[in-house]
Amino acid sequence: MQALKVLDFEDRFYYKELFRIGLPVMIQNLIFSGLLMIDNVMIGGLGDTAISAVGIANKLSFVFILLLFGVNSGACMFSAQFWGKGDTVAVRKVLGISLRICLLAAIPFFLVSQFLPRQVMTFFIRDPRVIEQGAIFLRIIGWSYAIQAISAAYAIQGRGVGRTRPAMYASVMALALNTVLNYGLIYGRLGLPALGVAGSATATLVARSVELGILLGIIYGNKYELAASFSEMSGFSRDFLRRFVKPVLPVIVNEILWAIGVSMYTFFYGMQGVMATTTAQIVEVMHGLFFSLFFGLGSSCGVMIGNQIGAGKEDLARAYAKRSVLLGIGMGLVMGIALAAGAPLFLGFFKVGPEILHACRLAAYVFAGTMFVRAINLIMVVGVCRNGGDTVFAALIDVLSPWCVGIPMAALGVMVLKWPIYLVMALVSLEEVVKAVFGIWRLLSGKWLNNLVRDLHGGEVVSKEA
Repeated sequence: MQALKVLDFEDRFYYKELFRIGLPVMIQNLIFSGLLMIDNVMIGGLGDTAISAVGIANKLSFVFILLLFGVNSGACMFSAQFWGKGDTVAVRKVLGISLRICLLAAIPFFLVSQFLPRQVMTFFIRDPRVIEQGAIFLRIIGWSYAIQAISAAYAIQGRGVGRTRPAMYASVMALALNTVLNYGLIYGRLGLPALGVAGSATATLVARSVELGILLGIIYGNKYELAASFSEMSGFSRDFLRRFVKPVLPVIVNEILWAIGVSMYTFFYGMQGVMATTTAQIVEVMHGLFFSLFFGLGSSCGVMIGNQIGAGKEDLARAYAKRSVLLGIGMGLVMGIALAAGAPLFLGFFKVGPEILHACRLAAYVFAGTMFVRAINLIMVVGVCRNGGDTVFAALIDVLSPWCVGIPMAALGVMVLKWPIYLVMALVSLEEVVKAVFGIWRLLSGKWLNNLVRDLHGGEVVSKEA
């Protein structure tokens, strides 16, 4: 593929698909980040302890959500490539496999949330007030895990077939409902009881349930591609299951180990006390709002790459990959400036002390300065490598970066140098730089591209002579 093709701004199909697929995903992730911010702003009225408690309690949900994302983003590479060759039958079987795995995964997380909530909290922090409130939050939010498992399967698999709007519509309704219920249940407004932290968890549980109902109603009501019956999601052969598991397993392991690794940062922040964990929670939520754009770009890039690989257009897939990374760098620079400029405005919504606000502002500058690097990594890992079937390499750079660079830097900053939270975050960000270097090398090598469905059809292996 010629270099001019990589920088072709007249490729209307690419940009049309980029917005058609990516915009709803971006909005959906923006809504999710907005929901977290609303939770934190409203919880902030209860004090720093409540913000820290909810932030730490959500680490279990964070690991679970990333596990779901790992299963379904891995499955999505099959859906995208099958959709590229027009095989709806196989797409529905992929959905069936991912649903089963996600629901099974929800069981241990639910049990931990019900029987070991204090132990989860104690791992990150020793403050008894934070532990007690976090345990209350965990016991309620744990009931949403099975609901999230089903929603994630349908929403993320929908991206593989280019059907991203149903999930966006459902998320919009969930955000609106969650906001109203938060207002009522945290502070006892609208005729509802004042439940504090428990009210926030209850609001999220109800909103997640309604979101799932709306999502399934849209998909099955309109008989979209994923409106599969139980039999259509079950008729896969053993060989197809084996072919599915081989490239998807590294993605699942990748997300679990990455989530645990990133959660270890909270362990070190917790050594610095409630102020540090509160700062980290606020800045991560604020950063998520600005970073939502790149989830859309990564998803649309991945779907287009998978579709082109499935259709046998591998040169075009390589051009799309390079073009998406270049766009990510440009957008990352712009959004980094926006985050730095908008930080004081967003921090004004949080009712915390001046010391925390100062630390948050400086930490926001750290995230702003590394935004374009984070964009490269998301597009390469989630968009390019996974949808190109290069899941082992993606797992290696995504897991080894935090465990070999980020966590040692966090330990150095907290335990040896005893730096303030924003400087520790700057040290931790070095893992993103290392990951980006290896990611770009892999992109230029072209070794990330693998056709996973060339000899598969409807869940069965097709002989080479066929």
